[in-house]
Amino acid sequence: MPRSQFTHSILLGGLFLTAFLLWFAVANYRNAEPVAHSILRGMSLSLGQAIEALAVRDPSLKTLAGFSSSDSAYFSLLDNQGTIRFHRNPDLIGSRIDDQRFQAVVASPVVTEERIRLGTGEVVFETQQQLHLPGETLILRLALHTWQADQIIRRARSGVVVIVVLLAVAWGFGIWVLRLQQRDLQRLEAMARHEQLVRLGELGAVLAHEVRTPLAGIKGFAQLLRERVQESREREYAGKIVAESERLEGLVTDLLTYTRQETMQAGSAVVLELVQDAWDHLAEEALQAKVALQITGAVSRPVACPADRLRQLLLNLFTNAQQAMPQGGDLRVDLSDDGEQATILISDSGPGFAEESLKRAFDPFYTTRASGSGLGLAVCHKIAAGYGGTVRLANARSGGGAEVTLLLPLVKEFA
Repeated sequence: MPRSQFTHSILLGGLFLTAFLLWFAVANYRNAEPVAHSILRGMSLSLGQAIEALAVRDPSLKTLAGFSSSDSAYFSLLDNQGTIRFHRNPDLIGSRIDDQRFQAVVASPVVTEERIRLGTGEVVFETQQQLHLPGETLILRLALHTWQADQIIRRARSGVVVIVVLLAVAWGFGIWVLRLQQRDLQRLEAMARHEQLVRLGELGAVLAHEVRTPLAGIKGFAQLLRERVQESREREYAGKIVAESERLEGLVTDLLTYTRQETMQAGSAVVLELVQDAWDHLAEEALQAKVALQITGAVSRPVACPADRLRQLLLNLFTNAQQAMPQGGDLRVDLSDDGEQATILISDSGPGFAEESLKRAFDPFYTTRASGSGLGLAVCHKIAAGYGGTVRLANARSGGGAEVTLLLPLVKEFA
């Protein structure tokens, strides 16, 4: 399984596990309150039955004074008029209560339940229910401590917090591990690219010695032959030899440029002049291909890149754009700067970049054209990076076509 697919599977599994644990914790927390309420209700019913049994055996209610429970905050008995018939505080027996909440229980045998706050600040669970004695029916008002039952809610809440914290730590650790893996992968890719460059460098040295010199001889003899022969057909053949020799020379030059260790050379270039100069080299081909150039904008200062390097950059980019418009079209160059770096935006009216090309355009020897070497954009990227710049590729948002943005630092101003 590829590394990226394995990482994707791990992330997907982690997301599902996270969602399940969060759902479980939240569901447990939501169920905790009904469970606590059921416990308090059961306790109130049990204590109510015990109090009713004592009251039935002793209608004077005196034995209730000895009844106690650690779960009970207080309890009292009221008649239908709200007169207190029993209370833990003997001074309150015989007095009438001020609130009328007991009236809901007088008319029907319902049990009312609510949480109230006492004068001490404690929140208790209070129930009111009918208590049947021989010959009369009283109202039992019972208040229970909630701290034991509420422990269920607190534990559920703590469980949510613990799960969230553990998930956060797990995801943080996982992201850290993934970043380490990405750095390791980038390091391995950089090593692979370096090894590839070393091999290409060795190949380039062989080409420089074994190919370039005889190729120059072939080109020179073909040029001489083209000038001396009289027949037009023979001159045409000689011209083709020259053209193909120049194409091979360009390939060798690109390969040597890509494999050579780029060193920063002092120098600067006026962007507008170099744009026009590079286009002049392609003017004849552009005229035959019916490609028109339009230049807009300007750059306030020269760029910190030697003129020959910038010319090579622009020639490669212009050539790619021209080849993308075999039926002719418009080539637009927009110049601008922000005071720190120059922006050279080259856009054409061709079909634009394919999605795969946007990903691999800077890979050496990657090309979508049968006659291309696949080194043009790779060389551009290498030269631009060597002088503190960059090359970006995109498709035009409207109207189609490709957009290549070349960014290069400006020459610094000195006061």
